[in-house]
Amino acid sequence: MKEKEKTLDLYDNPLYYEVAFGFRDIKREVDFFEQCIKKFSKIRVRRVLDIGCGPSPYMLELAKRGYAFTGLDLSKAMLDYSSEKARKAGIKIKTIHADMRNFEAREMFDFVFCMLGSVEVESTSEFLSHLSSVASCLNKGGLYLIDGAAEFDWTRRIGDNWTVIKDGMTVNVTWEIIPVNFVEQKVIDKGTVEVIEGGETRIFKVEKFGKVTFPQEFLAQVDKNGEFEFVGWYNNFDLTQPLEKATKFNRPMTLLRRR
Repeated sequence: MKEKEKTLDLYDNPLYYEVAFGFRDIKREVDFFEQCIKKFSKIRVRRVLDIGCGPSPYMLELAKRGYAFTGLDLSKAMLDYSSEKARKAGIKIKTIHADMRNFEAREMFDFVFCMLGSVEVESTSEFLSHLSSVASCLNKGGLYLIDGAAEFDWTRRIGDNWTVIKDGMTVNVTWEIIPVNFVEQKVIDKGTVEVIEGGETRIFKVEKFGKVTFPQEFLAQVDKNGEFEFVGWYNNFDLTQPLEKATKFNRPMTLLRRR
């Protein structure tokens, strides 16, 4: 099997990114969105914003349920891919090409979410800026749902690997988070995605700096920002599993509400 020597950027290849992270049960996750909205939102939800949307895996399900979708991402390739996917599905969406750490939206939203640990900040000040940016475009009483906002199981080494087989391609993923500065809680996210398709193997890489945020630190930052109230932490898309009672963690969800 021939393998290309050149390593490619995964974010410039949305299709392979979408397949690599295609293990999610999108319908169940959107069901959870609606359960949160029904129980905790103080406003009617029509317009939703997906921050760090990537290839917008939630877009079609949300549109099917009647929501107006907007995706925000720093990658133009991801936004173009999302727009083309929407066009083929016969739906209209909006996109925002911006850095989630500091952005301005031209309209207000009723529900905002950021999934798969996609809040990408390298410092406390960047996270506070991110919260202010979200608050500026989220209607009062609306919810902000974050997947992986804080590190709850901080005694373990963070890493994983998995395989996805779809449409004649095999995608092998290895992902790890490596500490680089314990005082500043700095880490490097490193991902390798091997795509085997048509007798050819291609390697895609991701490497980005980030910061680990612990739960009490997260609450202090939300309090300092002052524009959100903390609603709760929930395990694995289940409102009956508050994290305060959990001993194992799988996709911890953080729910905030705009004051």
